[in-house]
Amino acid sequence: MTRIPLNVVNVGNIEGRAYLHTQDIEKLAINEFDYVKMVTEWEDWGAVQILSSDEVEQGTIAVDASVLSSANISDGDAVEVEPINNAAAGIKSIKLGIEPLAGQEVEETILWIATEFEQLSTLLKNRPVFNNLQIAWEDCPIGNIMVRFLGADPPIPDGNIGIVDPTGREVEINIIPFTEMSFNAVLVLDVSGSMSKKDMKVKNISGALEGLKKGLDESDELNLFIEKFQDGKKVSRVDAAAMAIMLFMSLKIAKGWGEQIQLLTFSGEVERYSLGEANVISCVGETKKAGIESIIDHVVQKTSESTGLTFLSGALDQAYKSIDSFDENPTIQKKNPTMIIVLTDGNPNKGNGLGVNPIPIVKQHVEQHPEVVLYAIGLGEADRLMLRKIGEMGRGGSLMADDLETLIDFYDSLAQNFQMVVKMKKESEE
Repeated sequence: MTRIPLNVVNVGNIEGRAYLHTQDIEKLAINEFDYVKMVTEWEDWGAVQILSSDEVEQGTIAVDASVLSSANISDGDAVEVEPINNAAAGIKSIKLGIEPLAGQEVEETILWIATEFEQLSTLLKNRPVFNNLQIAWEDCPIGNIMVRFLGADPPIPDGNIGIVDPTGREVEINIIPFTEMSFNAVLVLDVSGSMSKKDMKVKNISGALEGLKKGLDESDELNLFIEKFQDGKKVSRVDAAAMAIMLFMSLKIAKGWGEQIQLLTFSGEVERYSLGEANVISCVGETKKAGIESIIDHVVQKTSESTGLTFLSGALDQAYKSIDSFDENPTIQKKNPTMIIVLTDGNPNKGNGLGVNPIPIVKQHVEQHPEVVLYAIGLGEADRLMLRKIGEMGRGGSLMADDLETLIDFYDSLAQNFQMVVKMKKESEE
């Protein structure tokens, strides 16, 4: 493989690319729009797409400033440049960590990206991605942001690059705050009669149970509830769901950031849980522990009263509408980003004026709420294809859980990490 020494020239913003003199392009035996790797004497490296220009002196490479910053390469450095002939193509999704650097709140930054995603999409176009890539987005309208590459599907081998090509496919971008942030949640739980079926196997949750005991005041009711979860036994779907919700809330409480939660239950009708006169549970103060214990009783009671009907479209409609009840985050003077988590074990079979199919409801609300992500969790006989589609449309994801360990691990992750999935559209659709 041909490798030649070149001196680096920082030429500011040139859309993530670099320029070479035509004779240097010939030495490397490459063509315009091929990719090259730049390696320093300290083995720092970066990758960039090449264009030709006779205005660039021979023996130099004129590189976009953000490419240099991400590779820890400076103006005037000497680098060895070599072609990249085995770039991983067909990247279906990438995961990006977002870190604000200009003093702005991470919640504000994520809200901005949710509504202005095309600006992030533009930043990524023409750029090869690789492990340890960092892009200092210094001219971002909301302030300096560090964008960190955290992984891809399919994975990119170390030392290689991947091409994010929006012209041939829709590329999913998983946006994850690189630092912790606060967010609210609407938990939507199917309490139809089938949720009483005991087919959720208990395994590997002893650590979660111990953590729950430490986070809550012991009571006879709590101890009786926890005693159901003996390793190797099976519990009902509704007990499994109640346990997942308890752990979700206890993790929110442990953070102590004043995040807020609402709970909706549904079978043939949709009911909004309330503690006293409050529909919103703040994860601080006196209501937090009372809220968890009350929720257990509420969920079990609703299951005993429910029918076999599944009004999923109504539950999702109410979930999005209930966001208006959350208080503003005083730091950013806006409502927090919100996560909706729906758990069901059935197929929708009631419309009640909204239609049985929940897809149009989600589509309508997603367009109106760019700051909201929706996750769909299925148990038992749930319509897996429909839930997967709901999760994709809702910029979140989906899970089919057959045991308590899987369910609790997923809820644990959702309680602590706000993640948004958006897509770079094909250029013909822009």
